[in-house]
Amino acid sequence: MDRPNIGLIGIVKDDLEADFWATLGRISNLGFAGVEVDARVFERLGLSPKAFAERLSGIDIELVAAHCTKYSYLDFGDDLIRQASEMDARHLCIAWGPTESAEQIAADAELYNKMGRRCRELGLVLTYHNHDHEFARIPDSRERYLEALMRQTDPQLLRLHLDIAWATFAGVDPLAYAELFSDRIAVLHMKDLQGLESGCEEACGERDKARFIEVGDGIVPCSEMARFAVKVGVEWLVVEQDRPADLSPWESVERSLSNLQSLLKSFEG
Repeated sequence: MDRPNIGLIGIVKDDLEADFWATLGRISNLGFAGVEVDARVFERLGLSPKAFAERLSGIDIELVAAHCTKYSYLDFGDDLIRQASEMDARHLCIAWGPTESAEQIAADAELYNKMGRRCRELGLVLTYHNHDHEFARIPDSRERYLEALMRQTDPQLLRLHLDIAWATFAGVDPLAYAELFSDRIAVLHMKDLQGLESGCEEACGERDKARFIEVGDGIVPCSEMARFAVKVGVEWLVVEQDRPADLSPWESVERSLSNLQSLLKSFEG
């Protein structure tokens, strides 16, 4: 089976803010096939969504996902979806959602089904990106919040943007969750951790103390996840590192890319 495409989010965000297009060119030259950006990045660049797509078409790089959060925009609806489509994004990613109660999850599931239907009409795929809090168990239930959200949404309307580091940080096995939702994974965020903090086994660790490291250099089962992606045909693996460790941002980007490319190459044949 073909290797997944490798994309990038974050890490060199300061350079993207300083010179977005030159930085995209450098990212492409390193060997990345795509990037993920904020859904309203076109506004910061002084462009319309369509003009943004036209500029992007001149660079050998794809827009893997446009990101939004449940709290980012007052218009969490049709305009946002239409603009993401006009940007030529492959996915509209809900990058953050609350897990306050079973009732709130049910309400969000209804909203995401509605959004996902509109996304399909415009050629987009709606995805949900996890952090660690979605792996906490619902009070008086053995079910985790993420499991409830997936159960109550249509697999054709909402897919999973699985962040394997935050799953690990929550004290769960990301490979087990990838296998559980294998038919719903659109993108894997490939990210690694140096270790875990107290409380992680209950999905209540101190998130601001998470210690990140380059992909393949830590405790997250990146090799197993990459092998899984090849096996089931996940289209995109996206490199991410929330906070720098010992390397500069560009050194980190290059090391993570090299490590991931080596892993994927080792599965050939």
